[in-house]
Amino acid sequence: MNAPRDSLDILADVIRQHYDLGRVDRPARLEAAHQRRHQKIVVNTALGRFLAKTYKRDPYVLDALRFQHRLSDFLAQNNVPVAGIQPASDGKRIVELDTWALELQEFVEGASMVVSKETLAISAETLGKFHEVCRDFPRPERDTRMWRFSEVPRSSFAALYQMAKSQEDSDALTAHCNRIALFLRDAAEALSLEQRGRFETGLIHGDWHSGNLIFRDERLAAVVDLEFAGDGCYLEDLAYAISNLCVRTTMREERLAKRTDQLLDHYQRYRTLSYYEEAALYYAVGVKHIATVSYQIQQQGAIVAGHTAASWMERLAIQCGWLAERAQKVRWGK
Repeated sequence: MNAPRDSLDILADVIRQHYDLGRVDRPARLEAAHQRRHQKIVVNTALGRFLAKTYKRDPYVLDALRFQHRLSDFLAQNNVPVAGIQPASDGKRIVELDTWALELQEFVEGASMVVSKETLAISAETLGKFHEVCRDFPRPERDTRMWRFSEVPRSSFAALYQMAKSQEDSDALTAHCNRIALFLRDAAEALSLEQRGRFETGLIHGDWHSGNLIFRDERLAAVVDLEFAGDGCYLEDLAYAISNLCVRTTMREERLAKRTDQLLDHYQRYRTLSYYEEAALYYAVGVKHIATVSYQIQQQGAIVAGHTAASWMERLAIQCGWLAERAQKVRWGK
């Protein structure tokens, strides 16, 4: 008696039917990958290894995917490494079925970026190049003033503080909270809707962090996950980059300064920040950082990156204190 067929067997049959890849093994789910809106599945074939991604067959979803494909082609033409999209037998790069759709993407061998002097420089120059070469690339319109983490996360930060207070109700914790609250007050002014109209906009990646930068032997093998790419504020990408690559893992001021200066120096080899961008940048970094930690601490159950909510309050106070000093130096020359 034959074993019952599951969704992976069906997927293998669809790939065999629609692609000229020779042998197609039974696919396997990529368990370590973050599954945001679609499954990520690895499939080995006679012509190599691919990442299969499945989507709901929805016109909006598929239009967005076609935009990502056009952008991927453009980036490759401009020497920004990306994962190639495998065409099906009919030449199309999306296979549409009854209720779902499929794409096969080149599986890029490598690992997520580990921060070092070399990788930080490469990632920064690549982001600057991404912004510069894509400046006039056609893209769907969206409100560039309303970018993710542009709004001060008051409610989620309040939840973080209450969780921390349940772990350690101390004068030190209150002082940390007050320091962060003052930073958020100033950030709300620096990132107000009126101020956002002064920041330059263009095509952005939208999710610039180490997991989307695949390195092999300290060389960038591919920029992946263009799902959030589109019209946006360049500060969004820069806030993501600095928060994730420069700030998140350290409280040492000399390391914060060294990493951030290196990232900005290499980024500006391709695109120079305006005064208004630079004056708001450090507040944008802090808002993104606080919002991410506040969200993750609630989702992951009181421990994020090995730290409790109370520990994060101390870390955030120190990190935001440094960001505030940097912002004041730009704005008032202090």
